[in-house]
Amino acid sequence: MAARDAAVPRFLLVCLGVPAVLVVAALAIQLVLLPSLPDPVATHWGPSGAADRFGPAWTTPLITVLVGLGVPALIALTTLPGMRRGGRGPSYRLLGAFAPAVTTVVTVLGTGALLQQAGLADAHDAPAIWAPLVAAFACAIPVGVACWYLQPAVAAPAAATGGAARPLPLAGTERAVWLGETSIQPVGGVLIGAAVLIVVVAAVATWLFGDQPGAAWALTAVALLLLVLAACTLVFRVRVDASGLTVASIAGFPRFRVPLQQIASARATTVEPMGDFGGWGMRSGLDGRFGVVLRRGPALEVERTNGRRFVVTVAGADTAAALLQALVERARTAADRD
Repeated sequence: MAARDAAVPRFLLVCLGVPAVLVVAALAIQLVLLPSLPDPVATHWGPSGAADRFGPAWTTPLITVLVGLGVPALIALTTLPGMRRGGRGPSYRLLGAFAPAVTTVVTVLGTGALLQQAGLADAHDAPAIWAPLVAAFACAIPVGVACWYLQPAVAAPAAATGGAARPLPLAGTERAVWLGETSIQPVGGVLIGAAVLIVVVAAVATWLFGDQPGAAWALTAVALLLLVLAACTLVFRVRVDASGLTVASIAGFPRFRVPLQQIASARATTVEPMGDFGGWGMRSGLDGRFGVVLRRGPALEVERTNGRRFVVTVAGADTAAALLQALVERARTAADRD
């Protein structure tokens, strides 16, 4: 089987198959331990490493299943469509390796926490969580590395790269402006909303049921920050004119500007958010590109004179690239005359 043909089945193996095996093994151990555990068991440890929250013993197996299988399933659901359309490259490979690494942390940490409590009469006597925590990450690293190498090293399709756009015919004194708007793709909005909701719920629960005001304030601050960031990154406006490229949130911030004199070339391309950038929003890709990636499909890519590349996903990217390339070449011709 050619490397490209093996990419999808190998991705499924490491992203879904390995986590499933890890979760089944962890559940088998955890269920065997249940009769020997105190009631309730320790479910949370504070900054000192000492147990400070308690709950039913079935909480850990439930978390093992929900997180250990849920995270890989979410990664697969958002990544596989791009791979089936032919998307390849290191970002897909990294996502495939990340899923089992997360599951390893969850399964080893949860199982280790229960093993430490087996035979105890009172969960308040549970040892510090540091040993299972260190073991979890110590196991996750080799699992992630192994799953990286289990997948074939397939480069991104050649069609993902190309030369500058064909410039629009533009007279020496003619003025032209291109305006566009881009908004977050529904699946990206759902993921961002879910992340914000989880933190908000955690903050509310800490205020209502917790006894650590410091943690409650910290979670509240994080929730507010995430809400602001989400509001500022859902919709961006794109402008191409004689000054260069401007990409700005409808909230006014963040704002990105590439002056015309710093642009070497412009072109239209196609972006797969998960495969090329690992998600939606303001992202950096493994290939060195940075951009505003809100949806799958057409994107305007600008290469700066210093070699760095900026990308924004927007409908009509081919027209925007053609106009920007025309403005760049006209400015370059004018500078040569001078």
